[in-house]
Amino acid sequence: MPNYLGVNMGFEGFLGILVVVVFFVASAFFSYSETVDNENEQLDKLNDGMGNIIADGEHMTSQEAEDAQARGELYDTYY
Repeated sequence: MPNYLGVNMGFEGFLGILVVVVFFVASAFFSYSETVDNENEQLDKLNDGMGNIIADGEHMTSQEAEDAQARGELYDTYY
């Protein structure tokens, strides 16, 4: 096969690139997972035990609270 780029990447080079790609994918996954856990922890602390959320003096369903959290509106909450 012709080598147009002048790069002679053997098996070791391929493994090196593969390790770097796997590292970045795993890093992104764990970062996202940690963010989701922190968001769930906030909603769990605001749960009234009946499936509703009390935040900022308002009662809302868990779906409404998740939507408000996604919009960044649950920043001023007290546990």
